[in-house]
Amino acid sequence: MDNQLEQIRDIWVNAFFTGNYETLAQYEDEHFKVVYEQDGRIESNYTRYDRIAHAVKNGVWKPQKPDVESEEFEFNHDQNECQVLIVLEGDHQQIRELWVNDGVWKIKELRFLKIKKTVPHSV
Repeated sequence: MDNQLEQIRDIWVNAFFTGNYETLAQYEDEHFKVVYEQDGRIESNYTRYDRIAHAVKNGVWKPQKPDVESEEFEFNHDQNECQVLIVLEGDHQQIRELWVNDGVWKIKELRFLKIKKTVPHSV
């Protein structure tokens, strides 16, 4: 994996959990969005920054760190785009990050994928 990407991801994740929206803004693409497929909801970065700032100011910013089962990194041919697939323990919820490198790595999209329901076989 690209060392620069790994370091930037660590800074970005830490900034999220500490509520440091100014640092988040440095590592998020200007068109960054969070997609919640299950709810059919999309959140822009500006909405998020306001919400995070408000929660931090009121002392209620306490996001829970998920238990990660696995992470897979898939780079494109030119090594300037990377999709990170994260599988969470328990319900096997999947999260996909899309990172692009235009001189420096920035996250373009964070997508919470729909949970695939298993259909029981009929007898």
